Amino acid sequence: MRIRPLRLVVLVCCAAIAPVFAEDWLAVGSQQFAAHQFAEAEHSFQQAISADKNNAEAYKSLGLAQLELKKYNEAYHAWLKAEQLNPKDAKTKYYLGRLFYDADFPNEAAAWLRETLKLAPRDYAAMTYLGLSAEMLSYSDVALKLYSNAIAESRADHSPYSWAFLSLGKLLLKRGETDKAFKVLEQGSRECPEAHELSAFGQLLTTRNQRERAEQVLRQAIKLDPSLSEAHYRLALLLESSGRSDEAKAEMKAFGQTKQQEQEIPKITAIRK
Repeated sequence: MRIRPLRLVVLVCCAAIAPVFAEDWLAVGSQQFAAHQFAEAEHSFQQAISADKNNAEAYKSLGLAQLELKKYNEAYHAWLKAEQLNPKDAKTKYYLGRLFYDADFPNEAAAWLRETLKLAPRDYAAMTYLGLSAEMLSYSDVALKLYSNAIAESRADHSPYSWAFLSLGKLLLKRGETDKAFKVLEQGSRECPEAHELSAFGQLLTTRNQRERAEQVLRQAIKLDPSLSEAHYRLALLLESSGRSDEAKAEMKAFGQTKQQEQEIPKITAIRK
């Protein structure tokens, strides 16, 4: 028989007879969230709010759990409440900006991300997503500066941010600055390897006929994230052009499977304001 942690047993027992402190429910919910028990975490954070309706941290945490559960509107309203209760919390504003960006509302995203940076001017993730929002709004020069600043800030923090490297590299490619893009993606792949970043770098290596290195980089991307369809697709094309048909077919099959899985992920289609 599995013995539950004493703290959790006490909470469950007490909950049946009397209200529990919000901090206790937050502690339990945080443990559940870390264990990817998102439905259970959502319930615990809701209990924390029942115990203290003015607890901004509980609303912020509830939004994170609901985001994982694909309850996008619920997450939005939880974060709005958290922001109202604690307007000085930069992270809540960042979460709202990210949600609007993922829902394809770049103006709203930019507004929240600018507010984030007023409170946390060195937040390189907020810089990056503000850049992505600016790029969606056709302000590519602004985006370029934001990505560059995000890379500099993340490196200064000894936490190079792969999404900033990837975003800058892709924008440079759009602008036809291929050599600069190569240097950025190469640096990012070395300092903070991430599957999307490696996939983009592998594709660029292929166009430069560095086939052996491209294959190594694409396989590294797949190892980091086997569910990333674009890495399978690019590797399949590389193998096919090298005359390795059987291997190419296997990768193309993996591409089809992962692409279908990606298409089945619920999209953020609307946020009710």
